[in-house]
Amino acid sequence: MYHFIINPKSSSGKGIRYWWTVKRELDNQEIPYTATFTKFVGHATQIAEQICNSCDQIKRIVVLGGDGTVNEVINGFKSYKDILLGYIPSGSSNDLARSLKISKDPVKALERILKPVRFEYLDHGKIEFLDQDIPPRKFACSSGIGYDANVCFEVASSPLKKRLNRFGAGKLVYLAIAIKQVLTVKQTSGTVIIDGTKKDTYKKILLVSSMIHKYEGGGLAMAPHANPTDGKLSVTMVHGMSKLKVIVLLPTILFGKHIHFKGVETFDCSTIEIIADQKLAVHTDGETPAHSSHIKVNITQEKLRMIL
Repeated sequence: MYHFIINPKSSSGKGIRYWWTVKRELDNQEIPYTATFTKFVGHATQIAEQICNSCDQIKRIVVLGGDGTVNEVINGFKSYKDILLGYIPSGSSNDLARSLKISKDPVKALERILKPVRFEYLDHGKIEFLDQDIPPRKFACSSGIGYDANVCFEVASSPLKKRLNRFGAGKLVYLAIAIKQVLTVKQTSGTVIIDGTKKDTYKKILLVSSMIHKYEGGGLAMAPHANPTDGKLSVTMVHGMSKLKVIVLLPTILFGKHIHFKGVETFDCSTIEIIADQKLAVHTDGETPAHSSHIKVNITQEKLRMIL
């Protein structure tokens, strides 16, 4: 039995169109399945919890949606022990699918799920918000505090994104807002603690991204050397840069060349704690659950088994 969790509104309606294509294939092959549509923010988490609580066997859960839908689903898992996760990408960014080389064609993605070549045990991370009463949040692909989270926060509320997604041009909104945010974002000072021992203070922090996979923001290679199975966070931190230099830096992120600029630090770690002088936007897989001035990010010991 396959349990499909579908975000019908992903990428302004692409999700529902993909589902009818997938449903036709499932019915033609007489594959047993259940299908549940998400109806509000956080619903995919509730659906995942219900599936896990109602099934004693191995749960074959398939997400049809974007990176944010995957994020909600994994936050509904108390344990990964009896879970096999499949993914049919229908979002506007699809960074997880890009990293794992999952086809954008829903029929091909479904075929790999029904006839898998292999299973992969993947890392995932967790953010704790230490300055406020907010539950910890897992992430499958990427997380960040500061500039990149500001972009995610504004994109999520932009009506222009929905309009452009209908024409497959949703990434233009990311680009426009990314440039705007460079001009308006307030950089901060803060303390960074790595693996509980190394402690440094930085000025003019633009962002700190803690990555499992290399991409975020629809194909930006924020952590070009990230390995999703090595048990480490791949961190990229940008600090001490003028706004003009940041604008020059932006195009280089597409190809992962930003890491060669002075003011860009990259390293691997198991935990990173960030104490900023002001509350900053935080994102997990492009979702923005909070603004916080004190977060702790860590790689978890349990790995997620995905169908590839």
